[in-house]
Amino acid sequence: MHEGDSPQATPVAEGPWDPGAGADGAPPGSEPDRMFVAEILAALAYGERCAARRAARAVDLAPDPRARKEQQDVADRERQNTELIDARLRELGEESMALRFAPYYDAFFEHTEPEGWVEAQTFHYVGDALVSDFADVLIPVVDRVSGEIIRRTLGERQVQETFALDELTKAMEREPQVRERIRVYAQRIVGEAVTQAARAIEDTEGLRGLLGGSEAGKRLVLQILDGHRVRLDRLGIDPVDD
Repeated sequence: MHEGDSPQATPVAEGPWDPGAGADGAPPGSEPDRMFVAEILAALAYGERCAARRAARAVDLAPDPRARKEQQDVADRERQNTELIDARLRELGEESMALRFAPYYDAFFEHTEPEGWVEAQTFHYVGDALVSDFADVLIPVVDRVSGEIIRRTLGERQVQETFALDELTKAMEREPQVRERIRVYAQRIVGEAVTQAARAIEDTEGLRGLLGGSEAGKRLVLQILDGHRVRLDRLGIDPVDD
């Protein structure tokens, strides 16, 4: 994104229930499939609302006008993402379904509250990337319309990731000792993400069904950790232990 550009929400065509993959052996298009996807969207909706609020608060942490504008663009995109996911959730279920996931997300965001600009950008670099990884898992197992919304809202985060990487790289060049702070905070993000994702999968029939049952949690954790190692390597930081 260039200086002076404003983020634009890409329209996604609304559509009726259009199943992509059957869940847990159910016939494609059956009512359980629809409710499973609505449950997934409810989880994503609550998480995106939390992410939008955090991105907006990080604007005030920016060290200069350029960074402030870039962070405001991030916050605007998160707000638009929230609106898209909420709209699809209303088509397949009810917005109130999202409240079921409050305990998991509230715990994650409470335990990963950033202190300062460096940690705010670490959260975007690591945390947003984890969301993108999760989107990659979900897109093939939901209906076509929902998958496209998930891809556009959660999967397309390259601009945010690049901005965060640049900010962290500059911070480490100015103060090499900040590298350890980034590593420790990144470890906290991943640890909380793994913990809360495992809790949500255990308690949510839709997640278990669409992701493949009892092995879903193991696969998700492995994918999270693999992606995390690659991103820390880009920063020149040793990955955290499994």
